[in-house]
Amino acid sequence: MIFTRHDALAEDLQNKAAQQADPLWRLPLWPGYRRLLESKVADLSSTGESSFNGAITAALFLAEFVDPATKWVHVDMMAWNPRARPGRPEGGDVHSIRALFALIEDYLVH
Repeated sequence: MIFTRHDALAEDLQNKAAQQADPLWRLPLWPGYRRLLESKVADLSSTGESSFNGAITAALFLAEFVDPATKWVHVDMMAWNPRARPGRPEGGDVHSIRALFALIEDYLVH
């Protein structure tokens, strides 16, 4: 799952993910969930008031600290293969790293 406010960056990353057979999909930074980060004792809670919507609220928390003009993406991943597949053994895995590397490499070369 990826979260970003930058459509072109999301599209680039999703294209790289498809090319690398390293699937990612974009979820919204849904502003309605922002209220879940409110706190009675702090300016903002990093954990939210509920275990629901955790990936989205985590991304909304991070978004609070990034200048709107700065391109950024938050990747929320499982990073585990429950069974072996060709080239991807059972156990810990680098989900999304292939796509991210391809995107960074493309940005650096071009």
